[in-house]
Amino acid sequence: MIARIKVILTTLASLILLSACATSQNTDVTSSARVKGHTPGDHVNKVMVIALVNDTTIRNALESRVVAALQERKVEASPSLPVLGENYGEGKARSEMAADIASRGYEAALVITLVDVKEEMHYTQGGMNYAPDIPVQGAMGQTYYVRQSSVYEPGYFSNDKKYFLESNLYRLQPEALLWSAKSTTVNPADVEAGTAGVAEAVVARMAKDDMI
Repeated sequence: MIARIKVILTTLASLILLSACATSQNTDVTSSARVKGHTPGDHVNKVMVIALVNDTTIRNALESRVVAALQERKVEASPSLPVLGENYGEGKARSEMAADIASRGYEAALVITLVDVKEEMHYTQGGMNYAPDIPVQGAMGQTYYVRQSSVYEPGYFSNDKKYFLESNLYRLQPEALLWSAKSTTVNPADVEAGTAGVAEAVVARMAKDDMI
């Protein structure tokens, strides 16, 4: 019995550890494409990261996470919020923005936009989960109770919250779209986990696509 308890505790500890390690593994880049005619090794080196979300806290967290992920790959990067402020686009012509950011010393801009949020309900069907190593002793009623509770798992409903984002990398002078990607983030535990997942997935795909 003591040995079995130790096994159970070890298994639980492993599950908790795996869960903690997976908190940033909640984002999947569903598609990406770079500009036609991209020259291998033509990388961007100084990037401003701009997150277009309405919540300042989330914007700050997302920009900071992406900047950190880029810097880990030796790319010079900065968040836009401290430089441009919260309402940069108000009263400014779209044609002026790239030139204005370039005048601040940036070569490129990575613009990440939250384009949609959806909630989806799923049903997980029940099934059998037989555990023959559970010892059963005593009366028939006790056997029936233990086996019933250990063998059958009922189905259940669950809600998934999905965040759909688009990431576009622009060269600023002359202005041109260099690379674009779409990603989906599912059920982030909190802002920290959600933004970490986006940063990790998007920057990894940028590297895979030879943009950095």
